Formats: sequence, structure tokens, C-alpha cells
Amino acid sequence: MRKRTLGFLLIITLIAVMMPFSVYADDGIKLDGIRTLDELEDQIEEDLDNSIESLQSEWESLSKKTNTYQKYCNNSKTVSDFYNTVVSDTKQMCITLKEYTAAYARMVLDSNMTNEEKYEAIEGINDKIYEDACDKIQDEIYDGLLEEMSDAFYEGILDKQPDNVEYKDWYDVIANEYEQWYDTSSDVYSLYYDTASDIYSFYFDMASELYRGDIERAEKKYDSFIRKIVKEKSGDSGNSNADATFDTTLKTAENIDELEDVIEDHVNECVQALQNEWKGLSEKDDTYEKYIEDIDTIEEFHTHIQDSTSQILLMICDYGISYAEMILESDTSSKDKYKQFEDFNDCLYDDACNIVKDEIYDGLLEEIKDYYYDGIIKDAKDSIKYDDWSDAHSDAYDWWSDTRSEVYDSWSDTRSDLYSFWSDMRGELYSNDIEGANKKLQNFTKKVRNEK
Repeated sequence: MRKRTLGFLLIITLIAVMMPFSVYADDGIKLDGIRTLDELEDQIEEDLDNSIESLQSEWESLSKKTNTYQKYCNNSKTVSDFYNTVVSDTKQMCITLKEYTAAYARMVLDSNMTNEEKYEAIEGINDKIYEDACDKIQDEIYDGLLEEMSDAFYEGILDKQPDNVEYKDWYDVIANEYEQWYDTSSDVYSLYYDTASDIYSFYFDMASELYRGDIERAEKKYDSFIRKIVKEKSGDSGNSNADATFDTTLKTAENIDELEDVIEDHVNECVQALQNEWKGLSEKDDTYEKYIEDIDTIEEFHTHIQDSTSQILLMICDYGISYAEMILESDTSSKDKYKQFEDFNDCLYDDACNIVKDEIYDGLLEEIKDYYYDGIIKDAKDSIKYDDWSDAHSDAYDWWSDTRSEVYDSWSDTRSDLYSFWSDMRGELYSNDIEGANKKLQNFTKKVRNEK
């Protein structure tokens, strides 16, 4: 069995179901004395309710101090601070729900239930956290609190210009209010949506692995989820001073289990290096003027993303060759080699390739679009000549769209190649044809080499 590396070290240390357990983190959830999943579900509900009630109580106090136009103006900074509090508190609630999700999964995994019972028990994440808890954030904060604030301020005391206030002054106040309300609403919805998506994806992955009784794969999904939580809690967005280049030279391993760890770590290292490059570029080009001055570098970076993604995917294929060689060179029977190739598919076709899709296609490229196309450029529309703005706007979209298509195509093609190779190898080994398996390996190796 593959050793567990992150579950106990990073956030959660639990003992089997029906035994008290705790979560240990610098500022994480505390679960001392929790013995059953029902008790855990009760605490999740109570914790979230308390957080929402605290925010609602703060709003009620603020609304009493700002129930006229003049009182609002006198307390404008307090209003702005509260909007910031809404975002920061919502973010903390979302992180806490992810920690509870991990705790729930850990409790199920560490229990003495059968795999079938664990599969049924993990449904609680979907019912109690994805549906009930996440929906409560949407209902009580996004659709509740923020709508109350809009009714009280923008559509309430600020809706009409007071007789003793000049139009320009009134307009500045109401425009500022709408902007901070809109930004807060957008941030809260994004936090809710991303959290719900992450929790559901984790639940689905865990349920899938438990359904087929693969506890080892379930542990890997758990470890990956823990890494996401730790990264989010630390605010890790890369080190802008780090060396952004990455080395795709394969690293060695003594056995299959070690090789799987090496592959996962190496792919993550390469992706992180690319993200570090993006962080440095985005910090440098943080205004429209700087963006235009650095336009050639930005265009080149989009091409660089395509090239880097291809390099990482080729590295994954190279690791696939090493993986296959290690199996074929082992002293096991064809039947055992056939079984070992199931893990090849899990490690490379699923896990390694999905890191690329999640972190580059769905991650980095969406950040770039949000930052340039929907951010710096969009915000500059009213301050520059329309023709110049339109050209910049179109170019940014085209570069992003083209890069996204290239990255997806490379990812899809690599997955297809790996799946075909996996299927071919399994077919030869199932027929006890080691010579045929070696020929398939040679053909795949030649294909990968020709793509370099």
C-alpha cells in the first residue's frame, strides 16, 4: 500500500469512528470530543450558523447608525470596512467548510466500516456540506445580507438626491456605494461557487474510489484536497522571486509506489514554476499603461504557456515510459503485470494529466483572463480612445482563447495517447505476450521522442 504522506502531517489527525478525535492546525477547526458523523454534522451546522449570525448582528448594528443619508456619509468608512468584513468572513467560512469536508472524509476513511458502508457514509459530504452548508452561505449572505444592504442603501436612503446636497456630491456617494456592493457581491458569489465546486468534486472523487473499493486512491484524493486547503489558508500564490524555469529531466525511483509520488511532485513543481512566472508578470503590469508598454512580453507569455504545457505533458509521457519499463522488467507474472497497469492509468491518465488541466487550463488561464481581459483592459474603456481600447481588448481575448485551445488540445491528445498505450499494453499482457508488450512500449517511446 502507498504510504499516507499528507493527511496526518498537514491538517487532520483523527482516530477511528466512535473514538474522540481532533483537528490540529494553526487556526483550524477543533473537533475535540466528536465521536460520530452525526455529531460532526451538528457541529458543522452550529459553527456556520454562529458565523452567519455574528455577521448579521454586525450589520444590524451598522444599519441603525446609517439610516439616513447624512449618517451614511458620516460613517462611510465604517460601511466600507464592513463590506471588507463580509468578504473576509465569507472566505473564512468557506475555508472552514473545506476543513470540515476533509474531517468528514478522514472520519469515514479511518472508520471500521466496510467499503460499501464508507461509500454510503461519504454521501453526507454531499448532503450536509455541499448542499445544506454551501447553500446557506448563498441564501444567508449573497441572497440575504447583501440584498438587505442594497435595499437599505442604494435603493433606500441613497436612492433620491437630498434637497440640500448637490447632484455631483450625491452621485459620487451613490456610485461608490453601488461599486463596493457589486464588488462584494461578486467576491462572495465567487467564494461560494468555488467552494461548492471544490467540495462537490472532492465528494465525487471520494465516492467514485470508495464505490470500487480503492482505499489507496481515495487516500490520494484526500491528500490532494488537503494540499488545496493548506495552499488557500496560507494565501500561497507562489514566490515572485523564485526561479521560474523548470527542469523536465526525469527523476529516479526505486519502485512503483515511489515513482507515483515522484511523478505527482514533479508535475506540481513544474506547474508552480509557471505560476510563479505569471505572478511576476502580473505584478509588473498592473495598469493599462504598463500593459501596453509590455504588450510584446505578454503576447510571448501566452505562447510560453503553450510551450510549457507541452513540455510538462511530454514529461508525463516520459514518466509513462519509465512506469511501463519498471513493470515489464519486474520478476512478476504477466497476470501481475496486467494488474499493475491499472495503477498506470490512475497515476498518469487521471492524476498527473488532471493537475495540468486543473492548474493551467482551469486555473492559470482563467486568472489571466480575469486580470487582463476582464480587469485592467475592461476598466480602461472610458479613459482611452475607443479604437485603441478595442484593439487591445480583442488581442487579449484572441491570445487567451488561442492559448486555451492549444492547452486543451495538448492535454486531450496526451490523455488519448496515454489511454491507447495503457489499453494496448494491457491487451498484450492479458494475452501473456511479453514480446508484443515490449513492441508496444517501443512504438510509444518512438512516438514520444518524435514529438520533442
